[in-house]
Formats: sequence, structure tokens, C-alpha cells
Amino acid sequence: MNILESIKMAILSVRSNKLRTILTMLGIIIGISSVITLVALGKGSQESMNKEFKNIGVNRATIYINEDEYVSEEINMDHNDLDAIKRIYGNEIEAVSFEQTLSGTMNLGRKTYNMNLSGVSSDYNKIDNFKITKGRFLIEGDVLAGRYSTVIESKLAKKFFPSMNPLGKRLTFDVDGQTLSYVIVGVYEKPKSRMMMGGGKETFNLYAPYTNVEQITGETTYNSLEVNVKSGENVKETMNSIVKLLEKRHDVVGKNKYVFYSAESEMKMVNKITGTMTTFISAIAAISLLVGGIGIMNIMLVSVTERTREIGIRKAIGANKQVILVQFLVEAIIVSGMGGLIGITLGSGLAYAVGSFIKITPKVGLNTICIAFAFSASIGIFFGLYPANKAANLNPIDALRYE
Repeated sequence: MNILESIKMAILSVRSNKLRTILTMLGIIIGISSVITLVALGKGSQESMNKEFKNIGVNRATIYINEDEYVSEEINMDHNDLDAIKRIYGNEIEAVSFEQTLSGTMNLGRKTYNMNLSGVSSDYNKIDNFKITKGRFLIEGDVLAGRYSTVIESKLAKKFFPSMNPLGKRLTFDVDGQTLSYVIVGVYEKPKSRMMMGGGKETFNLYAPYTNVEQITGETTYNSLEVNVKSGENVKETMNSIVKLLEKRHDVVGKNKYVFYSAESEMKMVNKITGTMTTFISAIAAISLLVGGIGIMNIMLVSVTERTREIGIRKAIGANKQVILVQFLVEAIIVSGMGGLIGITLGSGLAYAVGSFIKITPKVGLNTICIAFAFSASIGIFFGLYPANKAANLNPIDALRYE
């Protein structure tokens, strides 16, 4: 008997016991569909976060004071530190900026809106990676003079100035009991990914010269600064070098007073965590595959018992051990393979259903499908081998006597 005849006989056996076959496949279906769903959602969320990091800028990094080591304001960073970094690392960095943010409210008719006013440098738009749609961003003259100039986001412009050009207009709002008035010099567009983030009451973000915000708060030193390293430069090496410069300037060399994190390192860490979680949860889901495999072995043992006389007759007319072994092994592989295909289909559908609900596009790759199917088929081989071997080793005389 060739392999095709074994497949035909296996299919006939499966069709003659439909309910039993479906119940046997259930563990495989649940296991494979769970793994496919989790892996697809895990890869989808990983890709979504990678896109978000790219929108933020993979060359972006933040230096901040190590809170565990914080002892006094003497190690806070100031204007001289900023100038030194620009002077020494001008060929390696694209932008460097302090950021000081104030929260307040602005009124439009009877409605009140939340707003954040961030004091930044003139090249901050290269750090935060947003697009200027009207006017300009802050310039060095704004920073040097501490001007009441502001760049607003497009949603705010459309809401407060729906039928006119906002450039040159004044925007008034309240911050900590103070009424402030700024001249609008530019409008920027938020990256779409960031527009999807957060919830609750609508908050508008405005940018002004950090020297201007210092006039309001009286704070002229900072515990963090933002850096955007030029494309092609090594972010880690550049940031380590800047940290060493700050340590020398503040006489705290080797005391771990300054640390940094970059979007690149954050992305790698998130990918590692996501990958580990996906693997761990998939491993738990794979337990049902073990249960399914045991179910296949039990049903195949029952099948061997029910077909003992059939095996005896086939051996009596010339079928050898290998033929019987292949027949039952093929039957086990077909059952587990069918369960795998159904599981892959259900898992893919479930992944897209859940993904649409949580706003993630799942990634069901061809390699994932192939691995899942191969794994389900291998379960049939592994758990079907013992029953098939038992059938192959039956004594034909004893088998023919079996009632």
C-alpha cells in the first residue's frame, strides 16, 4: 500500500467518525488559535509602538538628574551648560533644549479649555518632530529677548480662529492666577499617532521661548534637557559623552548624578518586554496543544482496539508492519493537521476582531502560519506514534480472534 492509499483510508476513517474527530481536534484548535491570536496581536502592538517611537524620533534622548543621587540644586543644568553642549557637540547633535511646562486654561465663549505652555529653545521642533503648517517656529531672537511669542497647534487655530489667519493675533489665557497674552507666530501639526493618545478633556499644547517662561516662574535652572542626535551618529556614545561633560562642569565626575534614556533604548526595551510576554503567554496557551495531543493518542488507541480484526485481516493478506504503522500515523496527522488549519483560521479572525476593538493591526505572517501548521502536524506524529506502533505490532492470529 502506498502513501496515497493510506491517506484515503485515513480520510474515510475520519469521515465515518465525524463527532469523535471534531471532539479530538478541539484541543488542537483551541491551542493553535490561541497562539496565533496572541502572536499576531503581540507583533501588531510591537509594530505600532515602533511606529510611535519613530514619530517621536529614534535619535531623541533625555538627560536628567538621577533622583536617587540628587543632593542639591547645584547640579541643575543652566544656560551655560546648554551653550557648552551646543558649542562642543554642534557637529553631532541636531538640537538641544530645556523644557519647562506650565498648565492653565483658556476660554472661548462659555467653554473652557485646558492648555499647556512649554518653554523651549528655538530648535525644539527638530526634537519633537512636528510640522509647521503656517508661519514659523520660534527663532533665536525670540529666545534671546524672552518674547511673548507662541506657536500653537492646528486644532487650537481652527477652534479659536476658524475664519481668519491666526498669525499675528494675540492669544490670552490664565496660568497660576496670572493672565498672559502671547502673539501667535506659527501653527504646527501634531503627528497623527500622538493625536490618538490620551483621553478626557481636550488639552492644547503651546510653545514659547524658555527664557520667557523663566520670567513667569523665576526658575532658570533645570533637572532635564532634550537632545536630538544627528542621523548616522551613535546616540549612546554621544549621550555618554555629553553626560561626562556635565559631570566635569558640575564637579561630580563618576558620582552618577546624570543619566539619560533614548527613544532607541526605550524601543528596544519595549520590544524585548513585548516579545517575552508574547512568548510566555503563548507557552501557556500551548498547554492546550499538549491536552489535544493526549486526546489524539487516546482516540487513536480506541481506534486501534475497534479495528483489531481489520488489522488482523490486512496482516493476513500480506500487509507488513510498516504499512499498518503509516496508515495509523497518517490518520493521526490528518486529525491534528485539520485541527491546526481550523485553529489558524479562527485565530486569525479572532486577532483581527480583537485588534479592531483595541486599535491594533495584528500581523499574521506566513512564517507564523507555517510554523503553527507544522507544529500541529508534529503533534499528530508524536502522539500518534505509540498507537500506530501498537497497531503495527499486533499479532495477526490474536487480532483475528479478537471479538
